[in-house]
Amino acid sequence: MGGGSGPSGGRKIVSEINLTPLIDTLLVLLIVFMVTAPAISRTVGVRLPKAKSSTAPRVPSPSAEIDFLTVGLKPDGGVVVGTQEYSLDEFFEQFPGHVKDRELEKIFLQADRTVQYAQLVKVMVYLRDQGHENIGLVFEEK
Repeated sequence: MGGGSGPSGGRKIVSEINLTPLIDTLLVLLIVFMVTAPAISRTVGVRLPKAKSSTAPRVPSPSAEIDFLTVGLKPDGGVVVGTQEYSLDEFFEQFPGHVKDRELEKIFLQADRTVQYAQLVKVMVYLRDQGHENIGLVFEEK
């Protein structure tokens, strides 16, 4: 009759792990983490205020072609630029170094809902005095 490769003519049992599905799964996970990692690094630990309007400005994805900067205001008075946190006075000293040699099209200001209005205005006035006219306030839609 034909066919089998074993001594009794049956199929031979392979006792090895098939690595192809495992490698495929690992590569898919790697791609997922590579895509989501830049988005995670751009988030600032603030609770944004909610607005009833549906015209909330959208912070572009890191792969967007515009150059932007996200500045976060924390409830304890701290200011977050990128991954670095500063006091308000340190921010005023260090900010020019963050934008040196960059042509920013937009600055997104993310203020925690408990941040005092005076601090928000102080940062906005400072950014405008530095020549940045295109400042967007980020909030969550209700």
